[in-house]
Amino acid sequence: MDAQLYDTVIVGGGPAGLNGALYLGRSRRRVLLIDSGDARNMAAGVMHNVLTNDGASIADFRARSRAQLAAYDVTFRDDEVVSAASDGDHVVVTTKESGTFHARTLLYAAGVRSVLPSVPGLADLWGRSVFECPYCHGWEVRERSFAVYGGSVPGECLAATLTVWSDDITYLTDRRELPQDERDRLAAAKVSVRTDTVSEFKPHPEGVEVVFGDGRSTTYGALFLHLDIEPRVAPLRPWLQAPDLESVQTDDRGRTSLPRLYVAGDLGRNMQQAAMAAASGGLAGMAINADLIREDRPGSLPEPPPPFPAR
Repeated sequence: MDAQLYDTVIVGGGPAGLNGALYLGRSRRRVLLIDSGDARNMAAGVMHNVLTNDGASIADFRARSRAQLAAYDVTFRDDEVVSAASDGDHVVVTTKESGTFHARTLLYAAGVRSVLPSVPGLADLWGRSVFECPYCHGWEVRERSFAVYGGSVPGECLAATLTVWSDDITYLTDRRELPQDERDRLAAAKVSVRTDTVSEFKPHPEGVEVVFGDGRSTTYGALFLHLDIEPRVAPLRPWLQAPDLESVQTDDRGRTSLPRLYVAGDLGRNMQQAAMAAASGGLAGMAINADLIREDRPGSLPEPPPPFPAR
């Protein structure tokens, strides 16, 4: 067991956790960042829409970020957090291999898990020719033909958005009956609809091959879809006692209704983008630093704003 008391333990070493560590490290706080290394965006390999890092590899971005954080009192552990809970004035964090750590606060930035539809071949193409975010990947496949898979999670708004990058878009319903409003939006966007059963996705030199139930197939330059997601909050139970962290977030700086627990990145009330996740980590870092000052020097800072309305 690590006997020292950290000001903050950060769970998650993506843009949110790293930027939170930077803000706190530069605030002369003692920080421990624990990262399991299996972030959702690893499949994409590169990151976009982050100035000076557009197109940078995710692995390189993380390595350079850690190198810059070496100037501050930030310690890293490559490990998996199995539990985190309040213990009076402290938080106790237990890891799979490194033991138990104590901190005054916890910044939880572990992100979410993507849940892919159970169509054969889809998982193998994820991040290569199958994507979710048009802003992250649309430019690289611009002016190709696109398919949008709307068989499990409706994606008509995604299809309409993609018309900026392509004039040739086909919406695959995989036999799902579309409600009228979904059909109306697709028609307004001039997106064609194909209702056949989707049996398999295969790699193709020009993008992705979609095999339909009758054995026929069509090749598209890229496939996009919306995904279900699972919040990665298992280590917080039963402390959390809520379905997710978004539901207990109380302000735009990552504070939650649970004392000493803060949230940043995809688990909070932010769009799931690297730049926005990083911004949320910085905001949470400032909130933590301010709240620790209030604790150490009562009355020195005004209280934070009233919480968001409960969801």
